[in-house]
Amino acid sequence: MDAKTYKILLVEDNNVDARVITEALSKAGEGCFSVTRAERLSEALERLRAETFDLVLLDFMLPDSEGLSTFSTVRQQAASVPIVALTGMSDESIAIEAVRLGAQDFLVKGQVQPKELKRAVQYAIERHKVQSTQLKLAQGGKTGKTIGFIGARGGVGTTTAVLNIAAALAQKHKEVIAAELTPFYSAFYDHFFYKKSRTTLSSLGTLMKLNREKITQWELERCLIQLPSGLSLLLGPQRLEEFQELDPEKTDALMQALCALGRYVILDLPSQVSAANQAAVKHCDFVVLAVDRAPSCVMAGNLMVDLLVSWEVIPMRIGVMVVNRQSMPISMDIAEVLATVGCQLVGVVPSATDACSEAHRRGALMVSNDPQDPASGAFIGIADRLMTEQIVGR
Repeated sequence: MDAKTYKILLVEDNNVDARVITEALSKAGEGCFSVTRAERLSEALERLRAETFDLVLLDFMLPDSEGLSTFSTVRQQAASVPIVALTGMSDESIAIEAVRLGAQDFLVKGQVQPKELKRAVQYAIERHKVQSTQLKLAQGGKTGKTIGFIGARGGVGTTTAVLNIAAALAQKHKEVIAAELTPFYSAFYDHFFYKKSRTTLSSLGTLMKLNREKITQWELERCLIQLPSGLSLLLGPQRLEEFQELDPEKTDALMQALCALGRYVILDLPSQVSAANQAAVKHCDFVVLAVDRAPSCVMAGNLMVDLLVSWEVIPMRIGVMVVNRQSMPISMDIAEVLATVGCQLVGVVPSATDACSEAHRRGALMVSNDPQDPASGAFIGIADRLMTEQIVGR
C-alpha cells in the first residue's frame, strides 16, 4: 500500500488548517500522498472534472458553500471518489449526518495526528474499493451478509440495537435472521416472549445438544422463530440445564448453517473473550462494536478492537456504533471516541429510555412501535448503511 502514491484533493479555505493537514500527510505518508488544494467549492468541482483523485478531504464550511450541501454537491460531481469530511468541534453533528449519507469518515481539524490521518485516508480509499466491488457482485446476483454486533462491555444496549436493526432490515428483506450467541439466558426472549413458558421454545441450547455434524440447515430451521414482520430469531438458551459455554466447533457449524439460510444474519455476540466468539467472527463480513461515551467504556472498546484484530478480523471490517445513555457524568465526544477505538463510524444512537420501555411493554421493537422516534431513525439509518453497501464486507 505504501508504494502507491495517492492523489488527494484537499478542499479547505483556511490557510492554517490546510498547511497543518498537508504537513501531517507529508510526515505520515513518506511520499505516498500527493495533495492538491482547492479553496472554494467551485474550484474543487473544476479540479474533479479535470483530474482523477483517489480521495477528497472536504471542509463543509467554504466561502461559496456551507453544510451538507457542500458534501452533496461534491458527491454528485464525483460519486466514484471517497470523501472524508473535515470538521470543527461545533460541526460534529453535520459530519455524522454526512457519514450516514455516504461519507467514508470524518476528522476533527486540530485533533488529528499524522499517523491517525494516514490510517483514516488509506482505510477510506480501501473501503471504497471494496464497496465498489461488492456492488458489482450484488448486481451480478450475489447476496448475503453476516454482521456481528458486540458490546465493549455489558449493558451498552447491544441486544436492543441488534433486534431493531434486524427488524428494520426485515421491513425491506424478508430473509433476515437475528441470532443470539450467548451461553446464558436469552435476552431476545424478554423482548418478545415474557408471557410464554421457556420450556416451549426451541433455542440455541437445543442445537448445542447435538453433535457437530448434526447441526445442519434443517435442524437450524426447526429452532428459528418466525415473527409476523418477517424477521427470524434464534434465541439463546432458555433453561438452566442449557447454560454452558458454547463449543467453538459447534459454533462454527452453526455459523455455516446460518450463513446459508439468511440473506442477512445479524449476530448478538457476548462481550467476552471466548473460543466460540472467535469462531463466530470468522464468518462475519463486518463487526460492529457498541460503545457508550463513558471513558471506561471507550477504553474497553479499544481493547475489544485489539482482540478482534488478534482474531484476524481486518480493521477495515470493524466499525463503531456510539450509544448515548442518560446519567453519564463524564463523556467523550464522537471524535475522541473514534480516535481512541480507531474504527469507522457506523452510527450514533440517541438516548431513548421512554421509547424503549414503551416498546418493551408492548412486546414490540422501537422501529415498529414508534418509527419516528430519533433512536428508531438511527437504527433504521444503520440498517440502510448495512443494506446499501456503505460498509465493507467480504
